[in-house]
Amino acid sequence: MRIGLLGPLEVIDDDGNPVELPGGKPRTLLAVLACHAGRPVPAEILVESLWGTTPPARADANVRVYVHHLRKALGGDRIGRRPEGYVLRLEPDELDAARFRSLLAVARTATAEPDRARQALEAALALWRGPALTGLESVPALAADATGLEELRLQALEQRFELELARGRHEGVIAELRALTGQYPLRETFRGQLMRALVGVGRGAEAAEVFESVRQVLADELGLDPGPQLRDLHLAVLRNDPPPAAPVPGPPAPGAVVPRQLPARVAGFTGRTEWLARLDELLPTGDPDRDVPVATISGPGGIGKTTLAVHWAHAVAERFPDGQLYVNLHGFDPVRAPVEPAAALSLLLTALGVRPRDVPSDPAERESLYRSLVAARRVLVVLDNACDAAQVRPLLPGGAGCLAVVTSRDPLAGLAAAGARPLMLGLFDTIEAAGLLERRLGRRRVAADPAAVADVIARCGGLPLALSVVAARAAVTSTPSLAAVAGELGRARRTLDGFAGVDAATDPRTVFSWSYRVLDDETARLFRLLSVHPGPEVTLNAAASLAGVEPGEAGTALRRLCAASLLTEAGPGRYGAHDLIRAYAVELAEATDAPADRDAALARLLDHLVHTAYPATLLLDANQTPTPIDPPAPAVTPDPVEDRAQALAWFDAERAVLLAAVERAGADHPSHAWQLACSCVVYLERTGRWPEKLAVLATGLDAVRRTGDRAVEARILRSQGRTLGRLHRHDEATAHLRDAVELYRDLGDANGLAHATGTLGELLEGAGRYEEAMAHTSRACALYRAAGNVVGEARSLGGVASLQTMTGRYTEAISTCGRALELFTEAGEPGELAGVYDTLGVAHHHLGEHARAIECFGHALDRLADTGERFYVALVLTHRADTRRAAGDGDGARQDYREALSIFTGLGAREAESVRNQLAALAEVAPRLP
Repeated sequence: MRIGLLGPLEVIDDDGNPVELPGGKPRTLLAVLACHAGRPVPAEILVESLWGTTPPARADANVRVYVHHLRKALGGDRIGRRPEGYVLRLEPDELDAARFRSLLAVARTATAEPDRARQALEAALALWRGPALTGLESVPALAADATGLEELRLQALEQRFELELARGRHEGVIAELRALTGQYPLRETFRGQLMRALVGVGRGAEAAEVFESVRQVLADELGLDPGPQLRDLHLAVLRNDPPPAAPVPGPPAPGAVVPRQLPARVAGFTGRTEWLARLDELLPTGDPDRDVPVATISGPGGIGKTTLAVHWAHAVAERFPDGQLYVNLHGFDPVRAPVEPAAALSLLLTALGVRPRDVPSDPAERESLYRSLVAARRVLVVLDNACDAAQVRPLLPGGAGCLAVVTSRDPLAGLAAAGARPLMLGLFDTIEAAGLLERRLGRRRVAADPAAVADVIARCGGLPLALSVVAARAAVTSTPSLAAVAGELGRARRTLDGFAGVDAATDPRTVFSWSYRVLDDETARLFRLLSVHPGPEVTLNAAASLAGVEPGEAGTALRRLCAASLLTEAGPGRYGAHDLIRAYAVELAEATDAPADRDAALARLLDHLVHTAYPATLLLDANQTPTPIDPPAPAVTPDPVEDRAQALAWFDAERAVLLAAVERAGADHPSHAWQLACSCVVYLERTGRWPEKLAVLATGLDAVRRTGDRAVEARILRSQGRTLGRLHRHDEATAHLRDAVELYRDLGDANGLAHATGTLGELLEGAGRYEEAMAHTSRACALYRAAGNVVGEARSLGGVASLQTMTGRYTEAISTCGRALELFTEAGEPGELAGVYDTLGVAHHHLGEHARAIECFGHALDRLADTGERFYVALVLTHRADTRRAAGDGDGARQDYREALSIFTGLGAREAESVRNQLAALAEVAPRLP
């Protein structure tokens, strides 16, 4: 049996005959299962795929009926049921998408065998019968798979053209490349290949015309110039020089992100020879039928799992030229909860070049997009500190050229049962332990006192982390003898609670306490107070604020802690610690520092975050409602953030800390909680992290109600309403906004009342309740005018104009937009014009003035180009596509629809479905796939 996804869904039996499938929802169900072949799909995912967010009362029963029908059509053993969900059992060669990915992986790895690579690519492309999952692209659970497969098809075409050009077959590819550059005008690789083909047959003038064409398209559509490769090629054409050498097939496509995320190697690595050899056995061989290798490295904390994984990963990194990914899953962490698979997928996708706003909101779609992106790449994935197999499964790559290494204290038996290679690390033997001490302390010093060395090794119990800490301390001690070290260990034998049941001789607490006690008072105090930080990493200024000292003093202490192996420098100016050491710091702080001192340290840390986040958020949006921020405590040092780029970078780096800090502050520091929440919402909105935004707002609302600041309460209610509207939870959103309106009215806050009233109008517009929306938006306009808020009035006029277009009053809408443009210009806010130009374009479209409409949409896109507001970019693209279609420009409409669909799909927006329907309506005139 064969199942086809590379075109309309089809099933072919062993005799080559089509299998008749039940229509409608059973076909959708089969497509979802096929996209996840071999992996269970939870019933809730299937229900959402079939009915969206409004399933029938007996949805689960209906799914069982559909599965029954499919089993009859496919054979009773094809669809199984596991506790995690339904699973479709297929061999790799029974699914065309899997075969396509395998062939593409062969082509990518056969860089030294061009004939073999070309044959693999031709076989891969021959599998395509039309657009992937034709007719099913509107299903949310399938959208990412369809988009990912299409991207892989284009990459395969690019590599095939490179091989043909390398053979000198310039004439034979020109026609096909011309068609593709018309179909994908923004894809520079096709343009460059066409230019090289034309040069190869002596048509340099036409090659120069191709460059000018793409330059104009990029300038008009995106406001960008061609990339450096295309510019260099153009320069060579103008000079009549040979074209620059083409990229070697195999690495990622031009422009793709190549992540290099491995942490630094641990200095002085020794031992583990057997384990390194076992890992070497798992290196990919290029066999497309071989399962993706997975190694699990397990053992107790401090045994050296991460050290081994990272050391080996660095040693073989060149075997994975498409990147090395690393994620700390925090499975066994004394402070942080384990990273959810969906959050880890977001980190992986971001590392692979997916913008945060484009990461699908649905976990299943994230997993599909992740597997699609790595399917034809050679990528090494290191998943560190996993809590169990369930956390890891969605993160394992599926490409034949990939390899995954997982570390955990858990044996991960579930992964081993599925074929992973388990490596159970044990303690160092005497030779390995002595080797570590020799590498850190020098052979002569270790050889000088063999009895003391044996005592140290015995008391450390062969635990690599304990040996490393002892070696670090001994390296800086004033006495050369190791006998004192051994004696100190013998006088302080206690246990860490986290190692209950383990031989006390292997307990690292003794080592940690001994290393800690020789720290100076300031460094020891900072070490304890770092336990207050929510993690995972602390910056220099955050550490200084925790301790209430100058950054220079904190930097000295941090360096001393690194020298003692109690901290590691995770990156420039960022510090982290092993989870056992952090647990030890928590114990010390609770035993040594008064609760009031620890609470004051937390307050200073929260001040540091608030007084960095608030100036940073103003750089992202200077027109936002001001937040009343309390002055910082003495000795608080914010991080320097001077421009918008630095603000975004700071929020990106500190996002996990900020989310944890808001939650932590909610318990005992309510003012900090709502101030920090208000300082994060613009960033979370701009990057499309609406569930996270809703979570911090919920904590902020509870906190501000305890402090009694009703103006801030109204603002948070308004922001919650807007965010709930983004998530299509309209009833909840309306309730929050009405509460905000009442609060603003009670407070006599005209601007706030106008804000909430206008936001309620936006929500009602989104729900299709246009008359109510018009009433609220007009009321907001009047309120802004009375308050003298010109920008607010102009924004509301834009909303009125939009509603006028929705109710057929197009001439009135154009007049209203004219007034809004005047007010924005008067207020000196040209950046606010995008929405008005979009509405103008819609009005002109409905009046049949297509050229004018397209011009207005172009103005709107120009003003959105650098804002990061991708949702609105997609809306404008959709509107322009409608106009181009009405004007008879099917190719232009198709391009705009596709670009909008890509954005909407990445955001998980419902608008994607209507765009897919528009593309389907254009399918009859779509160019045939090459």
